[in-house]
Amino acid sequence: MMQKRKNISWFLGTLLMMVSVFLGATEAYALPVTGIVDEADEKSIRGWALNPSDPLAAVEVKVVILNQTSGQVAAELYTTASQHREDLAAQGTGTGDYGFEITVPWETYGNGAYLVEAYAAGQKLSGTKVHGVGVTVPVTTLRSLGTFRTTAYCPCRQCSGKWGGRTSTGTVATANHTISVDPRVIPYGTRLMIGGVIYTAEDCGGGVKGRHIDIFFNTHGESRNYGSRSAEVYLVP
Repeated sequence: MMQKRKNISWFLGTLLMMVSVFLGATEAYALPVTGIVDEADEKSIRGWALNPSDPLAAVEVKVVILNQTSGQVAAELYTTASQHREDLAAQGTGTGDYGFEITVPWETYGNGAYLVEAYAAGQKLSGTKVHGVGVTVPVTTLRSLGTFRTTAYCPCRQCSGKWGGRTSTGTVATANHTISVDPRVIPYGTRLMIGGVIYTAEDCGGGVKGRHIDIFFNTHGESRNYGSRSAEVYLVP
């Protein structure tokens, strides 16, 4: 009898462990939220978002608007992706009820160029947009290259050695313009947006390897204040 109870206990324990592993695997392999910001115009921001793991549920969307010059957040707006999109339904994307549109009070943010991003379930949607208020900006979609480690340097000997303000491509390093990269990852001449500022890859450094970008500042104090930060990097067409 005692042996039988042990066998039952072992069986139940094994069964519970298998259920736990199965549920964990199901969560791990859940499909990520997908979607895109289609358009940002003078009235609103439009796009769609879908959670493939629960296609009947409406996804909550957070729209983030950043000042392109300062990198400061101008607004965070919230909406639900539940509008019917005939184009999505026609291409077989579930019910097609995944669209969103949110009215934007652009005039309250002041003149300038603004970066528009959207997030759902903590995941960034594709199709980052740039919209101008009182200024003309090219209609473009920025492509995220993901998160990089960013640091800072200046023309002092401690940061740049004998090179000073000269770059490896022969230009003179300029604040808010020059970045040092690993050319095997980011080719020279590539324009990138980091924190709302557009830089050009025109320098390299012995310590800049892989997904690491070094941002040029005019003074050592500025570079020390910047320190080391993780930042999302965008490719500028």
